[in-house]
Amino acid sequence: MAKILHIIKMKHNILYTILIFGTAFTASAQVNDASNTATNNKRFSADSAQFSAYDFAKTSPFFIKKLMPLTFNSLKINQIFEKGHLMKAQDATQINTTALSTEGISQLKSVTLWGLFSYNRSVEDSTSFSHQTRNNLVNPYYFGSVKNLNYQRTVYNLKALASKNLLNDNLPVGLGADYRIGNHYSTNDPRGEISDYQLNLVASIGYNIAKELTIGAAYRYGYGLEKVNVAYKNNSLSQGKVIPEFTNYLINGYGEGEEYNERRTFQNNQTRDGLDAYLTFDNETMGSFNFTFQTSKEKQKFDYRTSSGITKYISFNLINEKYRLYWLKKGRNNKFSADLSYYRNNGHNYLHVYLANSYLYKDNTIAARGLFSLINNQITHNFGLGLSKYGERKQDGIAGNDIRFNQLNYSLSYGINRQNKNNHNWGFSLTGLYNQYLDSDFNVLLANEGVFTRNVIYYDYAYHTTSKFGANLTGDYSIPMFKQVQAGIKVALTYWRREDLKDFGRTLTSAPGKDRFSSNISLNLYF
Repeated sequence: MAKILHIIKMKHNILYTILIFGTAFTASAQVNDASNTATNNKRFSADSAQFSAYDFAKTSPFFIKKLMPLTFNSLKINQIFEKGHLMKAQDATQINTTALSTEGISQLKSVTLWGLFSYNRSVEDSTSFSHQTRNNLVNPYYFGSVKNLNYQRTVYNLKALASKNLLNDNLPVGLGADYRIGNHYSTNDPRGEISDYQLNLVASIGYNIAKELTIGAAYRYGYGLEKVNVAYKNNSLSQGKVIPEFTNYLINGYGEGEEYNERRTFQNNQTRDGLDAYLTFDNETMGSFNFTFQTSKEKQKFDYRTSSGITKYISFNLINEKYRLYWLKKGRNNKFSADLSYYRNNGHNYLHVYLANSYLYKDNTIAARGLFSLINNQITHNFGLGLSKYGERKQDGIAGNDIRFNQLNYSLSYGINRQNKNNHNWGFSLTGLYNQYLDSDFNVLLANEGVFTRNVIYYDYAYHTTSKFGANLTGDYSIPMFKQVQAGIKVALTYWRREDLKDFGRTLTSAPGKDRFSSNISLNLYF
């Protein structure tokens, strides 16, 4: 087994090298363009309506020729800090993150290529009941403890999309890949260690049935693996008898965890596949309309593996559907974009020991967002309005728990960006945020109340059923460097504060805090 793991790590290291050099090559290929390319790329990123089309196109190779510019390259280094107790029960009270990302689009003869490479390293302080990655939060099967842990997480991600038109530009075909690998571990007992990787592939095809109308479809396939282990440096704590908060629990669904002090390891094997459908309509007067439908089915299998065989624990099936309509309208001195979407997830588990399912998970999001950019000479004004409704429901048949809530999220923003004759660029933006509690149901049997119910279920219900308000303020300044690079620094500050907690008839051992603050300082290069 150790030899196999060593080979896998060697393969991953080779992949990292290829990814880094490949991304750097793609980006460096653009520096030979005209000297104003960097300045144009910076201005493009400051145009919120136009840049939203670029972000939308990242969802599939089908859109990159239509909605992305011919060239765009950037490199960002971020230092992110978050602190505060206004959070969900399994989040961290303080997070320090260092992130590096580079992305770009280029043309290789008739092929359009887009790629992104990112590296994130975060240090979390005081997180409990959460020996998990932060990428699979619907996961119903994991270890946890009352003890607050310090977690360190490192995640690498590579994404690539390619598109080419065939048959006199009437048949667009595309390919895409998304590869992520992560390592997560805590530095104090109980010491969790999670390694994971995910690979998702997509192949798309379209056909221009008219000058302004194109249809398309895509097939998606992916697989992944998570390996989880919990150990103790101080073996006297491993049974939880000396200090109960060190007890390791197995959470299976959304009820009380089971004390699990033996075989504290499992493997989660994941497979997924799905279909996309596309429809685009481009008209000089009406603008560009882009509709996408996506459905996928994911199966997660949790088991325990030794040299003597495999013990099956549970299976978890997740069905995802996404509907999205994106509209971009360009005027002489202005641009407008509207983004309407509906997402939903339905999941259920299957317990091999009972030959039945015991846990149901549902969530759905309806969202609308509008962006308007007004360009007046060297000044760009950005206006934004967003509204979304989020609902979630968790049902655990063994525990008898059934919890549901709905929220509305509002955002209103204004930003300005100015560029002078020397191509010095400055800007700021202000966004108002409000999270409104709508309604909820709470059915939890008092007789089943234990440490997980008190520390997670009650806490999260209190968090989700209180309204919150906040604001985000950003400012940035950039200047040209080395003729073909626009370099700048950006600072973003975000603050959230909650209203009074709702009384739901239970005693909270700990309650969500009053507020939370975050900052993001970044160095940005455009070339």
